[in-house]
Amino acid sequence: MNKKDSHTLAVLNPYKSVIKSFVCDEDKVLVGIKNTSAIPNSLMHKLEKYNYALHTIDKKSSLAGRAVDLDLINPITGHYMSGSSSGTALNVFLGINDIGIGNDGGGSVLAPAMCVNIYGFISKLIEKDREINLKPNTDGIVAGNSIGFMSRDKELLLKTIEYAIDIKKDDDYGIVYSDNKYPGIDSHIIKLENDFLPRKELTCYLKDVLSKCDVLIKKEGPIDLYGFGDSLFGHYDERTKAIQEQSGKGYIRVANIAGATCLSIPTKELGVSILLLCESKKDKVAKLLKLSDYIEDVHDELIERYFLDINSYLNDGYQI
Repeated sequence: MNKKDSHTLAVLNPYKSVIKSFVCDEDKVLVGIKNTSAIPNSLMHKLEKYNYALHTIDKKSSLAGRAVDLDLINPITGHYMSGSSSGTALNVFLGINDIGIGNDGGGSVLAPAMCVNIYGFISKLIEKDREINLKPNTDGIVAGNSIGFMSRDKELLLKTIEYAIDIKKDDDYGIVYSDNKYPGIDSHIIKLENDFLPRKELTCYLKDVLSKCDVLIKKEGPIDLYGFGDSLFGHYDERTKAIQEQSGKGYIRVANIAGATCLSIPTKELGVSILLLCESKKDKVAKLLKLSDYIEDVHDELIERYFLDINSYLNDGYQI
């Protein structure tokens, strides 16, 4: 989709995911930002030096950062979108923007990106000196949020990460722990704790694992395909808890709380990603970026043909 078509689609706003759009030059990298004060202007100003331009203000987060967004629909599944940076994920998925910027407290960037099979990334290193409003999440855990990026294009995403946190990809990926064998990667396979441990326990466990390696690889999902991944829904009884666990949200629930940097790389399976996690230290993030080179970059031609064609959204209607 060219930039003119991207703006046309932003104006049409077929999934009600755009609050406001701006005309940008054809040569710019188009950016959408979640409508929240948690993302400071300084980040966009930093990216503008590298030819990025603000294209859309994206639909505000779900109520109180809820893990599902009852206002927006996943274009692939017809289910509610995973929250709360859901509008930003949709605007990247639809081709309205090249890069989306959201914030993540307990999966709010990673989950919406994963549920529509685009790339997601969060790190405490992005605008690390900003003022953060601390408040408890739905599990009563107090943790500042991370800023994160989403994109359809891995190389563009990696460049954006380098610009945002002033880092370069390492030549080596270091010591890697993994949940399984991954082609071309020399890793130590370990048995990971259950995805659905209470968040406090899983947070402590993840911190411990990440302190012992440079990068952890883990497959996760499918996100919000078989279950309703939301704590408000899941807290009632054993039945709602079981449905919540079927949502496929495991370590993405605690990546930010554990202070981790996380890159989610979509697979051929709907709502399933390979997670690369590390401590939010520049040397380890540089190794994580290098490791991402070894994960297959997949594209779904049918989905791209269906959703990235502006003509799909233009219909003159019945003519007399």
